[in-house]
Amino acid sequence: MKEESLRDLKAYQEEYPNWLERHRAALEVKDWGSAFGDYPVLIYGDCPWAPMEKPLSSSRLGLLSTAGVYMKDDQPPFDAENIEGDWRFRELDITADKSDLAIAHTHFDHKYADADLNSVLPLDRLQDLVTEGVIGSLAPKAMSISGYCLRPDLIWEHTAPAIVAKMKEMEVDALLHIPV
Repeated sequence: MKEESLRDLKAYQEEYPNWLERHRAALEVKDWGSAFGDYPVLIYGDCPWAPMEKPLSSSRLGLLSTAGVYMKDDQPPFDAENIEGDWRFRELDITADKSDLAIAHTHFDHKYADADLNSVLPLDRLQDLVTEGVIGSLAPKAMSISGYCLRPDLIWEHTAPAIVAKMKEMEVDALLHIPV
């Protein structure tokens, strides 16, 4: 991690508790406009470019969605009511029946996701591309996080490294991130 990024992380971690204390009441009533006017943004600095080393047609693709998808019977839902959000992640079996999946994310309209889960977790569409030979293969697990999280420092320090480790274990060559 670059030195400037570490300074920004430290500054965020110092500013965040005071910001949260000042805006807790607004967050509790979901008054986002007044709460986020002076949110202490975490600056990540430069992201290293990593060019593809092999064609997509012979690569294993991983999937990361920020829709807060989880496996209903096997995993706890994301803590969607926590005013700070939920920084943890869930591993999703890509062969799971769609009826076994649910969304625990209260900061976006689920209308389209409820009608077609592929709008936030495009496993069927990606499998079509594998069948057509556009993508070599899919990782056996997709990753899901909740897109609402006021603690990017925890994502930076814990969630992202854990997801990267999982992707390496699954020998993923590229990751498709689906933001919501």
